[in-house]
Amino acid sequence: MSKKVIYAGVDSPLTREGKAVSDIAPGTFLKETADGLDVNDIEAVVFGEPLLVADKDQLRSKSVDDAWAIGENMVGILPRSGEIINALVATGQTLIVGSPLARNGSGLLKLAATPASVSATSEEIACFSDEAITTTATTLVRVRAA
Repeated sequence: MSKKVIYAGVDSPLTREGKAVSDIAPGTFLKETADGLDVNDIEAVVFGEPLLVADKDQLRSKSVDDAWAIGENMVGILPRSGEIINALVATGQTLIVGSPLARNGSGLLKLAATPASVSATSEEIACFSDEAITTTATTLVRVRAA
């Protein structure tokens, strides 16, 4: 199924605005820098990093396939726990509903390592898959924020 939106929740999303530091595709995880918003290079082993996801450019009627260009004023969504978003997942991930997902260090999500004990996890779980899919390319996947 083709995705049309990034935020798929029912309430108004929390957002952040800033200049795009690089070309950024909607659904990419972001970080705030002194210069604006950039692709999040934080890996799953760093805990406590807030979730911030690039929205699509709705003001100019762009789609989820249209990247934000360097220097453009862009919008990032701060999903609250349990809210549904469409986020970019790396290639080659086989997900089922409820699969734990972690940041991969390049603005995408990946299947998280799942040890026998959840409390012993070495990765921060950012989201859980809300659909069953195998990604054959970087793909927007319906996820629920952790």
